[in-house]
Amino acid sequence: MDSGTTTQLITVGATLGGVVLTLLTTTFVEGRKLKATRHAEAQKRAADHANWLRDERVKAYAGMSNAGEEAFQLIRSEFATLRPENRDEVEARWRERRNELRKAHNQVALFGTDEPRRRGKDLWKVARNGVNAILAELDSGETTVRRASLDHVLTGISESGDRFLEACRADVQGTAPDL
Repeated sequence: MDSGTTTQLITVGATLGGVVLTLLTTTFVEGRKLKATRHAEAQKRAADHANWLRDERVKAYAGMSNAGEEAFQLIRSEFATLRPENRDEVEARWRERRNELRKAHNQVALFGTDEPRRRGKDLWKVARNGVNAILAELDSGETTVRRASLDHVLTGISESGDRFLEACRADVQGTAPDL
């Protein structure tokens, strides 16, 4: 082989080596860019999901709070004057409120964290069991609702509602652990 051919072979070999190194480097850099893009998209989806979940929690907590307040107001206003003559009408309104309270609790159970779930269930049970106890008193022969029974139910709902709101506030403000 003469020196011209050798020089050309060396030049071609070096050029091909450079091209191969450039292709490898470009492939590596593009792969890293693609990986970074995918990671950024995954983080954006996770952030969007977290925001959506927080919004749903806030809606569920507000719905439960409103339903609890409506149940409290119904019990305070209607059960104080409950008589055998208007019992069917009051019970029908109570069933509506109880169903709304249960639906609101279901939303909290679906979207809420552990503590608001537990506190929401307590609120629902206190309202349900309290009114059931009042109706049982009436079924046992009482002609009116005893003030002590009514106060006991209203106090229970108020205290349960306060504990529920504290748990919700802690969750939404991020001071409660998200289990």
